[in-house]
Amino acid sequence: MKQIDNQKITTYNECNTDEQEVLDSFRKMKLMFDQARYELFSYKFKDLLEKYECLLEMRQEAQALLFTILDEIDQHGLSGIDVNYQKLGQNRQAEEDNIREEVNIVKEYKLAFDEGLALISSGAAEQALIDAENSW
Repeated sequence: MKQIDNQKITTYNECNTDEQEVLDSFRKMKLMFDQARYELFSYKFKDLLEKYECLLEMRQEAQALLFTILDEIDQHGLSGIDVNYQKLGQNRQAEEDNIREEVNIVKEYKLAFDEGLALISSGAAEQALIDAENSW
């Protein structure tokens, strides 16, 4: 078994051409893997945001329809139930606030993945990896 001594770790710039090619290949594979994962999650978050938009629209439509039906019942003198419209409005607002809070979380995650993709596309992520390799 070889014993580890206190020799300095070779940096990228100190490697020969063949060693640099191997490091370049590994770095590119890592970046391609990261890019694929980031694209997947960005897509999933985009799809989720669309579902939240549909949920908010459906909720508004459902409550509008409820109010319309309740008005029609009142117009026909068939209401035997005391409906608290203020409470219904408060419920809707609380639901909307909760959904919008979730939407903000999803947007933050999507933005982070999109920023990561931009760093990969611009070459900044690769440069950061090279800088890290050189600072060992």
